[in-house]
Amino acid sequence: MLVTNMGRSADPRLVVGASVHAKAVHIKLFSECARLYGSCAGTKLVTGVVTSVTREVKNGRSMTGVNATWQLSSGEVDKHLMLLNVKCGAAPPMTQAPVKPASQASAPVPLGSMPQGSPAPLTSRSLPSHPDAPTQHMTSTPTRMMTAPGSAGEPTAAPVTVHDYTWSAEAVTLSIGGIVPRRSWSVRLLSGETIAEEGDAMGPGRTRHALDNFLAMLPLDQLSRMVRLTSVKLSARQMRTTTAGEVLKFVGVLLLGTRYEFGSRSELWSTTARNKYIPAPGFGQLTGMSRDRFDSQWSCVTYSEECTDPAVSSERRRWSMVDDFVTSFNAHRAAHVRPSDLLCVDESMSKWYGQGGGWSDRGVPMYVAIDRKPENGCEIQNTACGRSGIMLYLQLVTTAGDQRQRLTATESRLLHGTVVLKRLVSNWAGTDRVVCGDSYFASVEAALELKSMVLRFVGVVKNSTTCYPMAALSTLEVPSRGSSASLYHRDAVGQIDLMAAMWVDRDRRYFISTTSTCLDGAPIERLR
Repeated sequence: MLVTNMGRSADPRLVVGASVHAKAVHIKLFSECARLYGSCAGTKLVTGVVTSVTREVKNGRSMTGVNATWQLSSGEVDKHLMLLNVKCGAAPPMTQAPVKPASQASAPVPLGSMPQGSPAPLTSRSLPSHPDAPTQHMTSTPTRMMTAPGSAGEPTAAPVTVHDYTWSAEAVTLSIGGIVPRRSWSVRLLSGETIAEEGDAMGPGRTRHALDNFLAMLPLDQLSRMVRLTSVKLSARQMRTTTAGEVLKFVGVLLLGTRYEFGSRSELWSTTARNKYIPAPGFGQLTGMSRDRFDSQWSCVTYSEECTDPAVSSERRRWSMVDDFVTSFNAHRAAHVRPSDLLCVDESMSKWYGQGGGWSDRGVPMYVAIDRKPENGCEIQNTACGRSGIMLYLQLVTTAGDQRQRLTATESRLLHGTVVLKRLVSNWAGTDRVVCGDSYFASVEAALELKSMVLRFVGVVKNSTTCYPMAALSTLEVPSRGSSASLYHRDAVGQIDLMAAMWVDRDRRYFISTTSTCLDGAPIERLR
């Protein structure tokens, strides 16, 4: 591919092919090749032009390197490789060809301009096989590159069969299952009034405050329960019983305390400023609740009927301290909140402030530590409206043993993520809304189960790849960042019911969907 002068008088030509090892590849080149070539990054041969040869002495050893300009799908990349990482490429059929003078040997020769009989091209394996590259059983002909009609040159794959599911590339321009109409969210107040989207006005020149929204979303039965149960404990200690107003004030003081930095809780009631530029908190004067009364409420506040049956496990008894609160929350939101056409399922974390390690079992029945989460504690799976952000449904994450006891016969045959997903969206079954979820929930099975519930689904596929054409999509080559490809599955009557899509952003992302198309949408702009 290339003739270059190494400074030797005997033979001025050097022909090399490079196999790039991980240690010799800059992280930028590694990421770029993984984006463009997917799981084939370790076997893909790229070509280029050597621009110079370098020599250096390191630890008493002479080392030779090659500077080359590699031709990737997205453009040219300059990279320096040591000769130890260079191997000869496959040579074309040898025929008689004129030999260039030594004076012209140092000039780089483009890839396509080599005469027949020239030495082997300079080639490079772009990247080693990624350790996380997906492996999957496939029964199909080797994947080949093709372009579906109307796809504007985007890469797609030939039909492939995975676990009896046949996926093919098609020019789909209509939304799968039809267009989902846009719906506005709304909240019905206890008075019967409705707060609609973009409708926070309460009259001329007045809008609702945060307290108005809080009271509108607070279940009244939960407030009554807290007043009754807390008063029982206060009376047992010979203290004054509480009221609904005092319970609300107690919650407000808790929220206000999160806006201050303090070492001990008593500092919040101090009237002496620690810094001349920061006024003293003075919660006694600011809120009207003394420190002693707050401490009494803090030690006696109760949110749920607690189970005292000794035959019940310790874990169940501790979950009973919040079960009624979660049940009231879910019932109130289902009755008073009408979500938009978009639902989102995800996980949240309620931080545990108590002891860690094995001692956490004294307070938290299930202590969860996730690397990607900023806090550890009690994990909560939830559903929210995709447009308003209002929480709609909560489910506490209990231990594996407790979850197995609660499985029905039908649920025991499904993936865990599918079981959780169906529980989170069961209140809106039959409404033809779009549910979005991450890789914890997403799979082909989950998409089909929600389809049977008359719900659409869009999810990110990562680990649950059964029946999904992961191997076919991960081996597709793309021209640049922002490219996409999709494969479609048809049901027994020949209708498209599933779409498997791959989109290249900073990394490759894989999706399973029962709605929409793979056509370009409106650009999204956001502040970072």
